[in-house]
Amino acid sequence: MAATHELSASMRLRSRAVLADYIRLLGLSERGFARRAGLSHSTVNHLIAGRRLTCASDTALAIERALGCPPGLLFISTGPPVFR
Repeated sequence: MAATHELSASMRLRSRAVLADYIRLLGLSERGFARRAGLSHSTVNHLIAGRRLTCASDTALAIERALGCPPGLLFISTGPPVFR
């Protein structure tokens, strides 16, 4: 069986407070937002609480899409893409 590899950049959240405020402005709980973004509640909670400062580019994109904001508004790349 062949292994599949994909490119993924690590993305750093610009501001935990802005992410939390944006979710609240939409009237969503963390769990509700996580469902909307197709992510686990723990991923969203860890970013908001500061236990995680970075995530994969696909996670960052899912969050920005679920919030309806432009790509790059909430996250910044921490370096070149890597195979994972």
